[in-house]
Amino acid sequence: MTDIVFPAQVVKVQTLADGGLRVTLDLPETAILAAAQLMECKRVGVAGMVTFKAIDDGTKDESRRIKY
Repeated sequence: MTDIVFPAQVVKVQTLADGGLRVTLDLPETAILAAAQLMECKRVGVAGMVTFKAIDDGTKDESRRIKY
């Protein structure tokens, strides 16, 4: 299987009852193929590794930056 690469924004991070975590992402309407590939992974039960790399969009808006 090839890598599935798409732009996304983290919308929500939740803690589950069993202590696990759930991350919700928003994808743009241009990521239909990536969404279909992710659905196929879900259908066949394939797990994968995720790397989140910030996109430098040139904005200087401090409210969009992650606070540590």
